Amino acid sequence: MIDKAKKIIRKKAIANVNEKIAYLQKKPSDYTKDELRDLIVKEEKKILQGWGVKGAATTILAMFGIANF
Repeated sequence: MIDKAKKIIRKKAIANVNEKIAYLQKKPSDYTKDELRDLIVKEEKKILQGWGVKGAATTILAMFGIANF
């Protein structure tokens, strides 16, 4: 289950990095493998932080009986 979640996060991070690179009008080949790995790791952390905030908000709302649809 954890491996599946990690794969989903990795795929989302790669997609986000590709979008950012395209926005900068560059190509992935303009970056080294290490630079791309660093960008992906940073994006994974951003995704996890976002999920943490959403999860906390959902938990608080659930405590008060508010459904989050």
